Formats: sequence, C-alpha cells, structure tokens
Amino acid sequence: MCFFITSLNQIMEVKRNTKMQLLLSLLIMCLLHVHPTLSGGYLLSEYRALLSIKSSITDDPQSALSTWNTSTSHCTWSGITCHPSRRRVTILDLSDLRLSGTLSPDLAHLRFLSNLCVASNQLSGAIPAELSSLSALRVLNLSDNRFNGRFPSQLSLLKNLQVLDLYDNDLTGDLPLAVTQMPNLRHLHLGRNFFSGGIPSQFGQWKFLEYLDVSNNELGGPIPQEIGNLTNLRELYIGQYPNMYEGGIPPEIGNLSELVRFEANGCLNLSSEIPPEIGNLVSLKSLDLSYNVFTGEIPESIGDMPELEELRLWENNFTGIIPQRLGKNGKLQLLYLSSNKLTGTLPPDMCFGNRLELLYTDGNLLSGPIPDSLGRCESLSVIRMEHNFLNGSMPRDLFGLPNLTHVLLRNNRLTGKFPISSRNVSQLRTLDISDNKIHGELPSWIWRLPDLQILNLSHNCLETLDVNLNSSQTSVSRLRIIDLHSNQLQGQLSTLTLNFQNIIPRGQPFSFFISRNKFDGTIPMSLCNATYLGALDLSHNHLTGTIPQCLIEMSTRLSMMDLGGNNLTGVIPDSFSDYPCYLQILVLNGNQLEGELPKSLAKCNKYLKVLDVGNNRIQDTFPCYLKSIDTLRVLILRANQFYGSINCLDANTTWSNLQILDLASNHFVGKFPIRDFSSWKGMIVTKNNAGQPGLRHSESSNNGKALPLPDYSSEIRVNLTLKGQELELVKVLTIYTSLDLSCNSFDGHIPAEIGEFKALYALNLSHNAFTGKIPQALGNVTALESLDLSSNKLIGEIPQQLADGLIFLSTLNLSFNQLVGKIPQNNQFTTFTESSFEGNIQLCDFPMKEKCIHEELGPSPPPSKESHWNSIDWDFLSVELGFVFGFGIFIGPLIFWKRWRKRYYKHVDDIVFKMFPRTYIRIENHRRRAYTNQGRQARRNQGGRD
Repeated sequence: MCFFITSLNQIMEVKRNTKMQLLLSLLIMCLLHVHPTLSGGYLLSEYRALLSIKSSITDDPQSALSTWNTSTSHCTWSGITCHPSRRRVTILDLSDLRLSGTLSPDLAHLRFLSNLCVASNQLSGAIPAELSSLSALRVLNLSDNRFNGRFPSQLSLLKNLQVLDLYDNDLTGDLPLAVTQMPNLRHLHLGRNFFSGGIPSQFGQWKFLEYLDVSNNELGGPIPQEIGNLTNLRELYIGQYPNMYEGGIPPEIGNLSELVRFEANGCLNLSSEIPPEIGNLVSLKSLDLSYNVFTGEIPESIGDMPELEELRLWENNFTGIIPQRLGKNGKLQLLYLSSNKLTGTLPPDMCFGNRLELLYTDGNLLSGPIPDSLGRCESLSVIRMEHNFLNGSMPRDLFGLPNLTHVLLRNNRLTGKFPISSRNVSQLRTLDISDNKIHGELPSWIWRLPDLQILNLSHNCLETLDVNLNSSQTSVSRLRIIDLHSNQLQGQLSTLTLNFQNIIPRGQPFSFFISRNKFDGTIPMSLCNATYLGALDLSHNHLTGTIPQCLIEMSTRLSMMDLGGNNLTGVIPDSFSDYPCYLQILVLNGNQLEGELPKSLAKCNKYLKVLDVGNNRIQDTFPCYLKSIDTLRVLILRANQFYGSINCLDANTTWSNLQILDLASNHFVGKFPIRDFSSWKGMIVTKNNAGQPGLRHSESSNNGKALPLPDYSSEIRVNLTLKGQELELVKVLTIYTSLDLSCNSFDGHIPAEIGEFKALYALNLSHNAFTGKIPQALGNVTALESLDLSSNKLIGEIPQQLADGLIFLSTLNLSFNQLVGKIPQNNQFTTFTESSFEGNIQLCDFPMKEKCIHEELGPSPPPSKESHWNSIDWDFLSVELGFVFGFGIFIGPLIFWKRWRKRYYKHVDDIVFKMFPRTYIRIENHRRRAYTNQGRQARRNQGGRD
C-alpha cells in the first residue's frame, strides 16, 4: 500500500514537472517574440533592419541588392558577412555599387556590426545620429557620396572606432570636435568636403592616430602647433584649395619622426620660410608644399633626409640655391622645383643611386652647366629645365639614356654643337632645345629615333642638317612635329625635302615649320607627297617661283599654310577643294602675288579662321563670298590693289568671330555700309574673347580625312599697323581686336553703330574722305587703345564722351580735319601732344597754342545801395595809376630811344628762338617773304611810274 502510494506520488510529481516545463517553454517563446534582445530575436531584428536599409535605397542600377529577399538567410545576402558561429552581422560592405538614396537609421539594430562601408555610391541626406549605438564599430567608411549637413556629435560615443572615412561628401560646419573623443582612432579622413573654420588644437591629442586628412575643404587660420603631438602619425594631408591657411608651417612639425608623407600643397596662401626642423622627419619619403607662397631658401636639412624619395616644391617664391646634398641619399626618384626664383647651379648628385626618374627645375633663375652626372642617370625618364639661364654644352651622353622619353631645355643659354650620341637611344619622344645658341650641324642620329614625335630646335644657330639618309638608315617615323624655324639653315628647299622623304610620316598628321631661315629656290612639289601634312610654315625665307597647285589641293588635309615673307610670284591657284576644305589658316602676306583672289576659297567656309594676303599685288574687288564664313577671325587684305565698294557687308554678314579686319592701303570707295553690327560678336563681347572658339582642329573625323592637329592660334603672327608703326604681332588671337580701313577713299559719315564694338583695341579710319561729326558713341568703345581718324573731312567739336569713356587710350590722332572748339581736358586726353590735333586750325586750349575765347558771363551785378555813382574807389584808382606809371616808364624809352628799342627787340628774339625754335624760323621766313614781296612791289610801282 505504501508502495502504491509512493508510486502514485511519483507519478503525480512527474506530471507536475512536465506541465511546468511546458509552461516555461511557452513563456520563453513569448519572451523571445516580445524581446528581440534575447537569443534568436537578434536575428529577427537584424533581418528587419537590413530590409529597412534596402527600402531606403531608391536606385540600384546594378541590382546589387536583388539577393536581399525573404527566401534566403540574410547572412547569404550580397555585401553581408556574419560571425561564423553566432550568425550575427559583423560586416556590411555596399561600396562601389552606384546606389542612390539615404542611409537608414535602422542600421543601429546591427549591434554586432564592426565594419560599415558604403563608399563610392550616390547616397545623400544626413549621417544618422543613431549610428552612435553601434558600440562595436571599428570601421566607418562613408566616403565618395553626397552626405550633407553637419557631422553628428552623438557619434563621439563610438569609442572603439579606429577608421573614420568621410572623404568627398558635402558635409559642412566646423571640423567636428566629436572625433577627438574617439580615443582609438587611427585613420581620420575628412578631406574634400565643405568644412570651414580652422584645424582645432584638440586634433593634436590622439595617441594612436596614424593617418589625418583634412585637405580640400574651406579651412583657414594658422596650422596649430599641437599637430606636433601626433607622434605616431605616418601620413598628414592638410593642403589643396580652397584651404587657405595663414602663416607658415609650425616648427613642431619636426616632432613627427614617424611621418612618411606630408602634403600641404595648393593652399595658395601658406607663406613664410620652411622651418629647418623639417629636416628632423627622418622617416619622410614624400614632401609636397607646391602651389603656395613660401619664401626664403630651401632648408639645407631637406638635402639630408635619409628616406626622401619625392620632393615637390614647385610654384612658390623660393630663392637661393638648391641644397647641394639633395639626392645624396641615393633614394631620390622625383624632384619638382619648377616656377620659383632659385639661383645657382644644379646639385651634382641628384641621381646618386641611379633612381631619379622625373626632374623638373623649369621656370627658375638657375645658371651654370647641366651636370655631367645626368648623362649617366639611366633611370631618368623626363627632364624639364626650360626657362632658366643654363649655359655651356649639353652632356655628351644625355640623349643616350635608355629610359629617357622627354627632354625640354628650351629658353636657356646653352651653346656648343649638338652632342653626338654614343649609345642607341630607343624611347625618346619629345626633344625641345629651342631658344638656345646651339650651332653647327644637326646630327643624323636624330632621324633614327623610332619613337620621336616632337622635335623642336627652333631659335638656335643651326647651319646644316645631316639628312643624307636612305630607308635603311631610318626607323619607322612617328614624327608629328618638326620645328626648325628661326635658325641659319640654308640651301635649296627642294634638296631638303627630297632627303626628308624617308623621315616624313605617311600615316599620321604631320607639321613642318622651317620659317625664318635662309632656304632658297622654289617650293618643291615633293612636299605634296606628304599625304598627311597638316601644317606647313615656309615663311620668311628666300623662296621664289609660284605656289604649286598640288599644295592648294591639299586643303582637304592641310589645316595651316604660311608662305608669307618670300618672293613668290604668279597667281594663287584657284584649286581649293570642297572635299571638304579643312584649311583653317592661310598666310601669303609679303610676296609679289598677282591676279585675283581665287573664288574657290569660298569652299573653305566651314573651318577658315585666318586669311592674310596683305602686301601683295592682288587686283580684285572685295571678296564678298567671304562674308558668310562665320568661323573667320582674321581678314587682312591691306596693301594690294583691291578696288570698288564693300557694300556687300550688310546685315546678313555672319562674322560672329571676326577679330581683325584690315583693308588698309587699297582703292576701296564708297560709304562704310554696315548698320547692323550685332553679328560681329568678336568685336562686341568684352571678355578678351574668352568665350570664343579658338583655332582648334576639326572634331569631326569625316571618314579619316580630318586631321587632329594642335591649336596653332598661340603662334599666329600677323602684320598690322598699330599706333602708327608697322608691327608683327604674335599670339594676337587671344587678346587683340582691330579694324583698319585707312588709306582708301571711303566717304560719308562714320556710322554711330561703330560704338557697339566694345571689345575693339584699335580703330584706324585715317586718310579717307569721311565727313560729318565724330560719333559720340565712340566713347562706348571702352577697350580702345589706339584711335586714328586723321586726314579726313570731319567737322564739329571733339565729343566729350571720347575723353570720358576711352580711359585706356594711349594713341590718338585726329589731325588734319576741320574740327573746332575746345579740346577735352580729362583722363587720357591730357597726355596727348599737339601733333594729335594739328591741322585743325580752329581747335583751341591745351595742347594747342591757341587759347579759346570765352564769352562774357552776363551783365555786371548792380551796385550796392551804399555806393554812389560818383563815389571814388581809391583802391581801384591807386592800382590804375600804378599801372599807367609803370607802363610809361617801360614803354617810354622804347618810343623815344632807338638804341634801347633795338636791344629790346633783339633780346625778345633770342628768347623766342630758344623757347620756340620752329615757330621763330617760321615767322622769320614769313617776314623775309613779306619784305621781299614788298620790295618787288615797290620796284614794280617805280617802273610803272617811269
């Protein structure tokens, strides 16, 4: 019985325990559902957070989030990494997916997240402050997006954060102090935002920081000296505009002994001298302080940095010599010292260790020879030393370096002959030694360089070319430019081009410049064999004969042709092609060409920009077919025998880019016809033609016929009469506009609409038959520097508007007209001499000798009531009596003593002669003629009476 009772009790206890377990299980399940912080609820919370993140993405062009769906575990979704055992999200990497949208605050539910990277997308909006809940976060990378607003101060709670990258966003406000409360930070990138203010001194308190970048913001103020407390820092980037700090670099920078890279470039405003403590940066490999206004000498200590590999100090105001120990460490690879004011010689050991690759010292005041050691620097790839005062001869083996690709030594004082290379050069692409004093012969090894593309030896004293080459001696040429202009080369041009046949490339655009030499003979037709000849300049030689017709037919490929300044004769061949005509620049100025201007020029209406046929013997009417070429920028017909009117230049003329029109010294007649100048925008728009298209190559390939040639506008030379002198102007198309109709027979009024030419620099209408008044609207041409209206029939007064508006006028000639009245007396008009106005006999006041007669200002005021008509003003009377008495003392002797009178007149004559010699001589000549005529008349009268 007891056993039964005992057994029954045991059975009842088991049932009770089973119920309790069941109830406990149900309770746990409810708790898990209600409280996601327990057990599997984490998974549910992360799952929902990730779906919320996906819903905040508005554009997913690569369908990168297509795997984020309910059918699979979120740990398998793209961009997500979970802990292998706990199945918690630890890494979320959605970088470089071109996602658009915002960053969801539900990221805060990924409590185990240690790495969040959404870099290189197009996410916008504010950075969620809820991210402060991610206490496990080690890496936060939001770079290269469009996040805006201020940095949330709540993120200071991320005490475990080691990497914070906010580069290239739209964040504003001061640099966030919240980041200084992240004690474990090692990498902080705040660059390329819109942060303002200064660098806080608190930024110097991190113990572990290795990387700091605040570049390319809007920071100012001084660089804090506390930066020197970051003793573990390895990379520091604080430069790039619009950062514009005040002062210089604090000497405490020398405390950063672990620093490997330091860049403070492009701030434009960093000044003072570089502190010598910078030499304490014994680990530094790269230093960039370029594009600032540092002064003083480059510290000698920089030359002693044991690890220095790259030094960029260009575009500053450094003076003094380059540290002579620079490169002695044997590790220097890159040296940029361009555009400073450095003097002295180049360091002899820049390539010690044979690792130097890029050497830029251009734009300084360096002198002395190029070190011979550079001729042994086999690592060297680029040398740029142009625009200095280097002298002596070039190192013998300089051009034999195996890795050398670019050599630019132009505009120095190098002398001697061209070195004869003892090595086989294989990679040289650019060789520019222009503007030096190299003489002698150009050696044949130049033509054996298989990769040479640009050869510029212009402005030297070269006398001969060794071009007696056959096809076996030359490599496959890739030459694009041969520029030998302004040397002393001589001989028959036909011989030169014949020897060049194996050098001139046949499958690519090619430019050939040999102007300003002493070549003679005729233009060889063999030039036409250069199938892809794109630019040809044979100007200013001694060439004779006619222009080959095949050369004109090459206008289907030729973009520039300058044959000016020779002795060419005959007519211009009328064979410009319409296939189409790609000719942009045609200069034939200064020859003896005859006949008419070829009508086929009209076929070049798409690209023609410069047409200069001045100073020839062309006899023709105005080429009206040119008026529809809206690309035309320069038209020069001066000093020919053009005749007739220019009435075709009406409102339909489409010269929207015209800058220079020169019709001077021809036989044009009639009125200046234009009344609608609105299409002449090149002379109307006052922005130095900044918005006007330049002389660039055609962008259309047209089945391979168009040639991608360089922009030649910077080298265009035109002959113009400027300020009364014949000048050759270079680079005119970027700065110059002029209108010259002088020395013709134009008549009628000067149109007032010419005042619309607000961009005009020079206007010359002299030596014509213009009548009427000077338009007041000329005062609106505010850029005008030279105005010549002389030798016309202009009448009336000089408009006051000219003096008020033409504040840049430096040359004025209004002489030999019929102008009257007072000359304006303000601004530039006070600087002009009498010669600017002579020949206008009724002009008066300065600088003319004639004074203007002013009218009375009205009747005198009535006498006061206190005065009486017969009262005596004793002050006035005393003055009058004194004057009469003094005048009598002075004049009396002249009347009654002949001897005194002669001495007085002689003394007056001497004074007049010394002060006004020309006037005195003119008066004396007039007096002699009058005396002679008087004597002759007396003799005639005497003879008549007899």
